[in-house]
Amino acid sequence: MKKKLERLLPGLKSALKRGLGQGLMAWAAAAFIAGPAAAAPYPEQPVHLIVAFAPGTGSDALSRLLAQSMEGPLGQSVIVENRPGGGGILGTDYVARANPDGYTLTTGTTSTLLTNPLLNSNARYKVEKDFRAICGLARSAFVIVTANTPQAPKTLRELAARLKAGNATYASSGMGTIVHLTGERFVRTVGAKATHVPYKGSAQSLSDVAAGVTLFSAETTAAALPLIRGGKLRALAVTSETRTAELPDVPTVIESGYPGFTSYSWFALMAPAGTPDNMVAKLSASAQAALGTPKMSRQLKTLGFEPMQLGPDQTKAFISKESVFWTDFLQKTGIRLE
Repeated sequence: MKKKLERLLPGLKSALKRGLGQGLMAWAAAAFIAGPAAAAPYPEQPVHLIVAFAPGTGSDALSRLLAQSMEGPLGQSVIVENRPGGGGILGTDYVARANPDGYTLTTGTTSTLLTNPLLNSNARYKVEKDFRAICGLARSAFVIVTANTPQAPKTLRELAARLKAGNATYASSGMGTIVHLTGERFVRTVGAKATHVPYKGSAQSLSDVAAGVTLFSAETTAAALPLIRGGKLRALAVTSETRTAELPDVPTVIESGYPGFTSYSWFALMAPAGTPDNMVAKLSASAQAALGTPKMSRQLKTLGFEPMQLGPDQTKAFISKESVFWTDFLQKTGIRLE
């Protein structure tokens, strides 16, 4: 900086002698402070999208669709990188600690952003202080399923009666997952008690529901749909506000007599806290443009997802509302992972 000032001084003195005065002095000072190069355009290099789960999961499938569709609007490659482990904690924590330069993002989920930090002491990050919301991507309702056999419940009311009779079990894709919490919430809504049976993934849990080993599961539509269409599972109700396009003949939980019962698994594009506003704006616009294409909409529906297409402020408000709900639920139930 000293050498730079020394280079500017002769020209400045000469200008003063020619009577250009304070105007040129201001120009020289600005040149000294600002430096020779303007701010670099963004993005200059590929953006890394971290998925906190293994390849083949719903989060992974959505992220790969998004990455491919974002590259055009963003003007740069988006590389999907899987960092599974700890039920999504490892990959999410990696992004929370990353440099907030706009080049490391994550596809956050209900579990990774909200329920993991509430349930698991190993999740040391907090969504409100460690992340910036970029875009609400998509959501998927759950479907309450049981075995497609003559002995299994044929309606949600019949399922509730079986639960109230006692000695019932329900399955989930893992302890503390949003599938687990939605199942527990339904059991409590009908005023019953049931034993939770956690599995390592939805494939195993749904297989046992179909075999009658466990009574029911509240699984994601994407995971349950193949077995429903294959005649192995019976869909009793969906947890969305209205019936879904994938299962138009299946009533909602609300229709079945339980007002206000909705539940979704959702996904949001997130960046580390401190990511500059201009980068967040560029990323959000690119993600929303990708979600708005007819091709992307069709692909999401095939996976059982509904586009959300929320901007940064809307996404932040949405996550905050969800956080209040699940925090209250977990405090009341006392569910905890250690």
